[in-house]
Amino acid sequence: MVINKYFKRSEFACNCGCGFDAVDKELLDVLTDVREYYNKPVIITGPNRCQAYNRKVGGASISQHTKAMAVDFKVKGIHADEVADYLENKYRNKYGIGRYVGRTHIDVREDGPARWDSR
Repeated sequence: MVINKYFKRSEFACNCGCGFDAVDKELLDVLTDVREYYNKPVIITGPNRCQAYNRKVGGASISQHTKAMAVDFKVKGIHADEVADYLENKYRNKYGIGRYVGRTHIDVREDGPARWDSR
């Protein structure tokens, strides 16, 4: 099912196959902004996680991925550092933004900003 002109619900589905494929509207808005800013495809590399899959992959016990409020992603042809820089500059005082090798994490947490570098 297409949820906007850039994303399908299946892109957000938990990798274990349980069917958890929700997406927070604010998260979708941020991803759409990134897609339109770069005018390049956004590829979800770390979608939702059900609690069982989150435990299996060693995710944080209160991971935003389990709330449909986070994804890891890359933008086709754009270095992950550039994407993280864009997000950090645009959303200075909110969201969780993490840097990883080859990908960026974004979550729309409500408890204030968080930044980390796990490269």
